[in-house]
Amino acid sequence: MAAPFFQLPLELRQEIYSYLIMPGPVSHPLPGVGITSVSHKLLSSALLFINKQFTSDILDYYYTITTWKLIFSHAFNFFRVDPCLDGLARSPVLRHIQKVEVVYFCDILLLKNYPSFGMTRFCDEIRKRADRACEVLSQCERLRSVTVSWIDTTLSGDWSEKATTLQPLRRLAKRTEVRFRVGDVTGPEDVTPAVFTKAMQEVLGDFGQEDSEVSVKGARCPRSGQEAMGMRMLAFDPRQELPRLQQEPRSPRILSLASRCSAWGQKDLSSDQALETLA
Repeated sequence: MAAPFFQLPLELRQEIYSYLIMPGPVSHPLPGVGITSVSHKLLSSALLFINKQFTSDILDYYYTITTWKLIFSHAFNFFRVDPCLDGLARSPVLRHIQKVEVVYFCDILLLKNYPSFGMTRFCDEIRKRADRACEVLSQCERLRSVTVSWIDTTLSGDWSEKATTLQPLRRLAKRTEVRFRVGDVTGPEDVTPAVFTKAMQEVLGDFGQEDSEVSVKGARCPRSGQEAMGMRMLAFDPRQELPRLQQEPRSPRILSLASRCSAWGQKDLSSDQALETLA
């Protein structure tokens, strides 16, 4: 016979879990790359040692509320952070992921320091990484939600060229159970939320007008090179989510996937799977 706690409705149990799980974003240190650490202390995993049924229940809730974050950018930003996502592709966590945010990050530093690189090669790099990420994410058996954000600090225009980097998302659009949403849109004046949403619809078809409204809340346009430089870390720093989480108590956490992959590498993947997700 099930314990009295598990005789409660699932919705009530999950409401209880929402008070037990930390609502803020968590990122652990990853040396040598531009990811800011929010906490150097691992979270307690005591809840996962009560019994197997409780562990299964709370992990299911954890994956339901958690959004995993992937950054699509040029290779110079990823030479130390699982550049081909092979670590994620091999991880047992992959089959449980339900929500993902992908951030297209067009970095001003590359074009500023390497002007000969050119916009075409720049977009080819981003498209290559997006294609590999979508290949891996297509293996997520429980994937249901993909939020697409855009951070462009180049101040260069060339939107028609940049918009081609969205094409790899078609791989995920083949699955009817996956819903797409437009997230934060930050870029030059020619990249408005309406323009970005139109480009998404051209690639994916009509993915829901009501979903695209969230893009307006995150729309920003850097007016100068200095302001654009100040916005570079938006793609990487999980602290950007703190104001939003403070307004919405117990809302889903945004995790830095690169940071999470680092945590996986420090533990034995054959041990209790709970430890690799909530630790």
